[in-house]
Amino acid sequence: MAKAFEVQDLRILKDEIIQLRNQKSQLLSKIRNLERERNQSRAERDELNTIASENFAQVRELKDLRDKNNRAIQELKMVRRSVLEEMKGLIEKVKSLHAEIKSMDIDEKEIRQSKSIRKRIDKLDWKIQTTPSMGIAEERMLTEQVNSLMEQLGGISVSEEKLKARKELNREIDNLRGFLDHSWKDFSELVEKSQKSHQELTELYEGGKRAKDEADRRHKEFLEKVEEIRGLREEFRAVNKALREKSSILREQSRIRKERVQIERDRATAEMLEEQSAKIREKLSQTKKKTLSIEEMRILMTQNPDFLESSPDREEEE
Repeated sequence: MAKAFEVQDLRILKDEIIQLRNQKSQLLSKIRNLERERNQSRAERDELNTIASENFAQVRELKDLRDKNNRAIQELKMVRRSVLEEMKGLIEKVKSLHAEIKSMDIDEKEIRQSKSIRKRIDKLDWKIQTTPSMGIAEERMLTEQVNSLMEQLGGISVSEEKLKARKELNREIDNLRGFLDHSWKDFSELVEKSQKSHQELTELYEGGKRAKDEADRRHKEFLEKVEEIRGLREEFRAVNKALREKSSILREQSRIRKERVQIERDRATAEMLEEQSAKIREKLSQTKKKTLSIEEMRILMTQNPDFLESSPDREEEE
């Protein structure tokens, strides 16, 4: 019963070792698969973080450019607003001058005639100054003509000055309008650039945020894999330790079993030889001739190495 129990024990131990080896192999396979997944998560995380960093760097550059354009837009808005106010003031002045000129009831024809009036005044004045023999009545008449022409010219001159002023104002208004037209083109280009920069940085920011969120998810997966691998490695070490211990026990039990088997074999062999030796001795005692086969002699020599020295034949010879 003890031997049967021992054999059963060894079988159980071998089964346990096989199970532990299978468990070890499965754990090792799981660890390797998880390590590949962990490395993949880490590589994808790093790549996504790089994409996010590059996107956010471009966002900062585009934001600076957009803000610069926006400052230029605000400055140009202020200048255009100031020019518009100035132009409105000039237009009001032109309207006022136009009303004044119209109220003076002087037309363009009279203004063109002002040159001839001046010539007449100059001629009469010259005559008065250079004619010593001129009588008082004639001088008075010429002087009255000069005064009349001067009055006529005075109204025309005022109107002419106002026309010149109105023309100058209109020229200034045209210049301001030209500036507004040209600056509107610059303003539109700046607005377009600002909108384009804003759209690009919005797309880059959203892309960077998506990449960062995905990188964080990959990092979470990476940490989960690391923790799972740590647990499996601890389990692997425990299984491997149990496997070594049970393998050591099996080797020791196998060694002891072999020794026991060898002892049993040696004992059985000794008993068999002893039996055969007894039969041979009995044969020797009952046979006068005492002839033995080689095998019988070998058996006797195995039991008694000095058999030949002590055999009856050798004693008779002596």
